[in-house]
Amino acid sequence: MVKHYRFRRLGTAAALTALGALALAGCAGAAPDGGSQAAPTPGASVAAGQCGSVPEVGANDPAGLLAGLSPEIQAGYNGYPYELQESAWADWKSEKTGGYTAAIVGTSPAAPFISVYQDTLASALTDAGVDVVLNVAPNDPSDVPGQLQQFSQAISLKPDIIFFNPVAPEPALDLVKEAHAAGIPVVSVVVPIDSPYAISITYNGVLQSMETASTVFGSIGGSGDVLEVTGVPGIPNQLFWDAGRDKALEQCPDIKVVGSVQGLFQPPLAQQAVVQYLATNPAGVDAVIQAGTMGSAIRDAFTQAGQPVPPIQDVGASQGMAAFAAANPDYPYVGTATPPIDMAKAAAQIGIKVLSGAGIKLNHIVNRPFVIDQSNLSEIVDPSWVPEDGTDLAPKGAYFSDEQVAEFFANPELGPQSAK
Repeated sequence: MVKHYRFRRLGTAAALTALGALALAGCAGAAPDGGSQAAPTPGASVAAGQCGSVPEVGANDPAGLLAGLSPEIQAGYNGYPYELQESAWADWKSEKTGGYTAAIVGTSPAAPFISVYQDTLASALTDAGVDVVLNVAPNDPSDVPGQLQQFSQAISLKPDIIFFNPVAPEPALDLVKEAHAAGIPVVSVVVPIDSPYAISITYNGVLQSMETASTVFGSIGGSGDVLEVTGVPGIPNQLFWDAGRDKALEQCPDIKVVGSVQGLFQPPLAQQAVVQYLATNPAGVDAVIQAGTMGSAIRDAFTQAGQPVPPIQDVGASQGMAAFAAANPDYPYVGTATPPIDMAKAAAQIGIKVLSGAGIKLNHIVNRPFVIDQSNLSEIVDPSWVPEDGTDLAPKGAYFSDEQVAEFFANPELGPQSAK
């Protein structure tokens, strides 16, 4: 039986009205450029190991490479699946002092996040004076052979650096090693590569999933029926989300995943899939977990089906979903911000610093998830936002600061000092 919650369950139209009232009353927070935000700690009030607490998996750091980094950065490696290694580029410097060239081998930009990220990366490199000699991506997000062919093309052009967003990391390992032998650093963006020859710049998808799923499960009292909405089967981001979900479920034996639908990380497809599920399961569910960027579409599916909106794991949050939650202060909201523009600009900065001989210490540069809930929504939501706004949520402070980027380098004074 689906539970009845004490929080007010409002549809999108009602949320829009309530948000307007918030703006008129002056209760909404400052605009997102108004200052650095402090992310809450999910599960902080729940005893360790209990349902609702964040699983403590630890970092895979046998050499103790994280020891010299700040505690905040170290915490971001909890549950990260790959072993941390010293970068093969730690003592390397380009023979050039400027006039760098770069190749970008991306992935299919079907998902809005990827499209914005890859466009921003190209623009950031160009703005920094880097000549982008190749910018390609396969049309199909599952076309591994096609992307590997594009990677080979990039190596043949002999750029100073390659930025690579792998469809599948493992098949690219030999090409990454080949690029290293040719003196070409490979910066793996969004999706990490388990190799000392690549510099992976990413967020911790396992921790992001663990944190937010645990919070959702705790918000329904540690028991109930849950629907999951998955992304693209088999790709790394989906696998990381799966791993985090499983860790959270291990601590919640009374949570039952009663249904699973596929949204492919595309909001329109996710909304359609959830509407179809609810049509055959009219009793609804107690909560929804989802692999990323589909939270507002899932909310709209429940509204379309005439059902109250349950707690949703809003991984990859939108401004609209945050606005909806702010307009409903009793709604148990949890989401994460994965800002594609800030992430792409930082990747360009880090790549140029590597070329400049700044000495990258690790092969994996991992950002801790920035979590949003009712405790910090008022600092983030702009009163002009409406629940229908699909713009990626990107509050200030959601990604590495300039000082944090510097921690990953032996000679941080070399190369660009800011991603802005």
